[in-house]
Amino acid sequence: MELRQLEYFLAVADELHFGKAAERLHLAEQPLGYQIRKLEGELGFKLFERTTRSVALTPAGASFKDDAQRILAQSERAADTARRIAKGEAGVVRLGYESSTVVSVLPDFVRLFRAEYPEIDLVLVEHSKAGLEPLAAGDTDACLVTRFTRIPSAFEYLPIMADDAVVAISVEHPLAQKPGVSLADLADEPFLGYADASGESANRFMAQLVERAGTEAPVRSEADTFTALLGLVSARLGFTIVTSSARKLFVYDVAYVPLVDPAVSVDYGLALRAGTQTATAETLRLIAEHLKSLLN
Repeated sequence: MELRQLEYFLAVADELHFGKAAERLHLAEQPLGYQIRKLEGELGFKLFERTTRSVALTPAGASFKDDAQRILAQSERAADTARRIAKGEAGVVRLGYESSTVVSVLPDFVRLFRAEYPEIDLVLVEHSKAGLEPLAAGDTDACLVTRFTRIPSAFEYLPIMADDAVVAISVEHPLAQKPGVSLADLADEPFLGYADASGESANRFMAQLVERAGTEAPVRSEADTFTALLGLVSARLGFTIVTSSARKLFVYDVAYVPLVDPAVSVDYGLALRAGTQTATAETLRLIAEHLKSLLN
């Protein structure tokens, strides 16, 4: 039994006239009748009672009509879903994100994605322990990242927005009241970084800033995530460098002071596996470009 035969059967069942059904199908009446007889032979029962003047559904035919309509509707939905998945308009997208993007680019990216592609199930996966390794392994389709240093050539990087670097420090520290602070001002303060490989590039970036400022701030690498790092600042264990977007995240007893010497901005963007040409990747690129135009 073929889907085409079900279409033929339903046309005749609706019209109850072979000539009208054939005209509707853009088919000659004789081949239509042949296909109906063939379908009846495959099913093993009659679908229609035919006379020279009328065509009527048999009780079995009437029952079969309901099922045939459901089968055709389901097949059309399946084909439509497959087409939309192929075009990147449906399906599942696994989006990785670094913890520092939660207060910067992630909320806007998710809102825009869901507004433009409501049929796609967007699954968020935090890249907190292994950096871009889940993306490299194919566990995620893309990752929102903070570009502290150069992105490896194995990845394509699309910048979305830039943000100024600020010093996160206890509100009770004398420098918290200044309009701007230099790293030289913090030469004797403990410098808080990340504890594992997920913060390797951020640590390297911040260490380079400290070196450029000619200071030798002691480093305490004790936090696994962005929010945990701010928690250590709140506990008055030292200072760290974040972007001004961190102000959106209330952390008790933390002040954010503009970094003026050196003044630095940091990129947020989307990383994908280099050379990826799937519909999903193209959808993510379009969202990244659209969001960039809105934020800049």
